[in-house]
Amino acid sequence: MPSSPYRVLVAQLFQETHGFTPVATPLAAFEIEEGAAMLAANAAADSVLGGILRTLRARGCQPVPTLAARARPGGRVEDAAYARLRDGILAVAARGGYDAIALCLHGCMQTASLDSAEADLLARLRRIVGPAMPIVAGFDLHGHAIPALLGQLDFASAYKTNPHGDAAATGERVAAQLLHMLDGGARPIGVSVHVPMLTRGNDETAHGPLAALHARAAAAVAAGEGLLDVSVFNVNPFIDGAGVGQTVAVYARAGARAPARRLALDLARTLWDDRDRYVHALPDVATLLRAHPRHGGKLVIGDFGDRVLAGGPGDSMHVLERCLALTDRRIAAIVTDPAALARCQRAGVGAEVALEVGGAYSPGCPAMPVQGRVAALGDGVFRNRGVFMRGATLRLGPHAVLRQARYDLLITQDAVMSQDPGCYLDAGIDLDAADIIVVKSGYHFKLAFDTLGACACAETPGLTGYHPARLPFARARPLYPLDALDFQPRAVDLDTLPRG
Repeated sequence: MPSSPYRVLVAQLFQETHGFTPVATPLAAFEIEEGAAMLAANAAADSVLGGILRTLRARGCQPVPTLAARARPGGRVEDAAYARLRDGILAVAARGGYDAIALCLHGCMQTASLDSAEADLLARLRRIVGPAMPIVAGFDLHGHAIPALLGQLDFASAYKTNPHGDAAATGERVAAQLLHMLDGGARPIGVSVHVPMLTRGNDETAHGPLAALHARAAAAVAAGEGLLDVSVFNVNPFIDGAGVGQTVAVYARAGARAPARRLALDLARTLWDDRDRYVHALPDVATLLRAHPRHGGKLVIGDFGDRVLAGGPGDSMHVLERCLALTDRRIAAIVTDPAALARCQRAGVGAEVALEVGGAYSPGCPAMPVQGRVAALGDGVFRNRGVFMRGATLRLGPHAVLRQARYDLLITQDAVMSQDPGCYLDAGIDLDAADIIVVKSGYHFKLAFDTLGACACAETPGLTGYHPARLPFARARPLYPLDALDFQPRAVDLDTLPRG
């Protein structure tokens, strides 16, 4: 341990962009903590930042706070909003007085004018601190991990799980590597390989082709050839931009470049060779209802085409409409509709209202007539109960609960990440009274709702289905499956790239 504790600048900038939705992400969409409040709010968080903070403090290090900013997935971040957050981090960085930098980033944040906000932030940080200061970062595995981003870092690591259950462990991993460097250890070498393809739904890590790929990566690291970490970045498939695709990033000890390159190239080739195995076939709502009859207990349906956790607008009423038409079971559902919310607010709690709800943005998802009593009005946050980001508070915002005999409908002003029961519970909805629960999520809800009932995804219309031919990709091309490609993997030595 050093004679005096290391001082480590810490920051969080976390938003996953859907580049094809017209709904931009403003500054108001971010939950922001700054200075000492940042450290207090995230000390116990199940996030990369939480893992970093706990690892640093276990060594007696002093975190130097900048800001922590988190927003729901959504459209490109407004340039002014990004500038405010970026400059908040850079202003503290410019004061100096620290030994290293550790960051919690999503990796797939785009702005109105930038295809990679994180690459821009890292380049600006490098211009402040120079090429020698250690900088590490932990990422969501759906990051857009281009060399311009990874090349600014001394070590980067992504989640190994989808649904994501290891965010804090990722923070611990990057902080441990940072401490090794600060203690005088040699800096790792990094190798990345880009694979110009999109996955199309079959990309959970507990089974299927990704399970096998991650197992091979873990076995290679355990084999003792000097390999330190392997990340497989399965890019968010709803962004455009140069270099969109899969990225394999391997970090190794100095002197182990050859095995790092071999492994990165091998895993990238396997991704490409298996490219048509990453396609899922989901049932429609009717099939799900037949497969999960009433006597089988609760059914939690993931609305795959309108996943807010993938950047969807949250305005589709498709699943509720189909359930009402096909079953008499009671339903809890959610929709984003500012105009409908405003009508509920004007009517007040206890009023009976009839509304047209939803259908503003999601293709193939028209507005739906609903009626009922305004059971609750509110504004605020909800607390996550499930494994994914357990204990974190997420924005619920202004909302109303419309209640009638067949359903409780949570109407929100902004798109809300409903992958956790807390979204409903903290709005005052009794999930024990629901036979069917509808969530705007495709993966992560399984980590939180599995104790309530059977969890299954439905193929639904909308902006977040895995149908790349329906989206106007331009700058990312050539890109499989949109284009026929003769792919030959090429390794990039990240630690040799220019910085700043």
